[in-house]
Amino acid sequence: MAAQVDSVSAVRPTLVNPANFLVATRDSGYKTTGLAVAELIDNSLQAGARHVAVDVAAGRGGDCRAEITVTDDGDGMDAASLAGALTFGGTSRFNDRNSLGRYGMGLPNGALSRSRRVEVYTWRRSSGVLWSRLDIDELAQSGDVTLPPVELIDRPEFVPCTTSGTVVRLTRCDRVEYKRPSALARRLREDLGRIYRHFLARGVILQVNGQLVVANDPLCLLPGSKITGGRQFGDDLRYEIPVSSATGAISVTFSELPIDRWHALSTEEKRSMGVTAGPPVSVVRAGREIDRGWFFMGGKRRENYDDWWRCEIRFDPILDELFGITHAKQTISPRPELLDIISPDLETIARALNGRARNRFLLVKATEPLNAAEKQAARADPSLPSLPRGRRSVPGELKDLVDGLSRNEAPYQIAAAELPTMAAYEVVVRDRQIVVLLNTKHPWYRDLYGPLAMSESGRDHDLARQVALTVLASARAEAALLRGAERGHAQRLRQASSNVLATFMNA
Repeated sequence: MAAQVDSVSAVRPTLVNPANFLVATRDSGYKTTGLAVAELIDNSLQAGARHVAVDVAAGRGGDCRAEITVTDDGDGMDAASLAGALTFGGTSRFNDRNSLGRYGMGLPNGALSRSRRVEVYTWRRSSGVLWSRLDIDELAQSGDVTLPPVELIDRPEFVPCTTSGTVVRLTRCDRVEYKRPSALARRLREDLGRIYRHFLARGVILQVNGQLVVANDPLCLLPGSKITGGRQFGDDLRYEIPVSSATGAISVTFSELPIDRWHALSTEEKRSMGVTAGPPVSVVRAGREIDRGWFFMGGKRRENYDDWWRCEIRFDPILDELFGITHAKQTISPRPELLDIISPDLETIARALNGRARNRFLLVKATEPLNAAEKQAARADPSLPSLPRGRRSVPGELKDLVDGLSRNEAPYQIAAAELPTMAAYEVVVRDRQIVVLLNTKHPWYRDLYGPLAMSESGRDHDLARQVALTVLASARAEAALLRGAERGHAQRLRQASSNVLATFMNA
């Protein structure tokens, strides 16, 4: 029996079969080519690159498979670093919690998830170009258990003449979503603009096939983003979470999309802008988006009104375990203790935003008779006496509301809003345009105009239009007053009648 134990213990198989391992690791699960390419861009940014170019082209030599090249102007690598970069886990920054990478799996894992061969060219100020490769078919055929040696070569024509940098080429790309390079490039610009929006906002230049990648902020808050117009809701939430001997931070930002301006867009336009069917929550690690979906919302189920708000959750890499981050950096699996910390707050805010979107849509529906009244009054305006000229200032308490209205050449503009005054409506003259703001807090709106405007009856909508015309007529008469004292008297009379009306309607 002892001899048998000795003979068995003498069998020492290698830990990994290289060819089989490389084939198996291709199925590690990058959801899109953009996420796989992002692994290469992460390396570029960690190397201090300020300019990263991604190029997608058809294969060479009759091979119809796409080729993807990532070129940067970062610090470059020496021979040892290059050899380690192509090795799974070969990074010198293993388990680093200070930046984008962590395990040293990104380059080989991301590259081979989409291609069968990856070549790396790198250079520094005082040396030539170093080159190495990792080829699945080559290793399978040779049976080698080591990578090919790093070679010093003449500068290829596709290597730019920067003082330092790296080029990563993925060839024989047999696992990309699009056959046409132009379609893949278009998708990459969209995905990378969202993933790296914060880096782009800080001045990093990213190109795909020679075209600049524009920041694509789902919250529509970042200046220079592809789409803007969102408004931040409340202040950022911030959580400080102790981990071992350090503390990690989580910051959360909510935004509301402009329902008034975008509700009438076509379904296709809303989809192309990412309004409808887009994941409302974006999770950002070290400035780079790693996942998006419906997270930390507790018991709240997603509804249609949730298309109209967004949430961004930013966290420090030291909290990776709490967020359930894997080496692929493309999904989160939050641990229960993290859910207990932030989900109650986020669910409460999400419910509030859902209610605000619902109410805003009711207001939008209520503006349909107002729009009809504006047009009818405009048609009749030429037959009325001209309004007196003269500059009139907008009251300070109404300035934000008036500035938020789109400017146009129409003589009348009427809108509904929650006003800071107790009047049934307010009248402002802006550039010879009469602006009327209906107060949604007043019983006149609540019990008369609102129910008529939001009714499904065409007759009620017509009555709401007539009510709006009555208000516009009164507002025009007030705007026609010449003297400031007369206008002040009219304003006081409007306020007094609003108070009496509220008393009558609440009785």
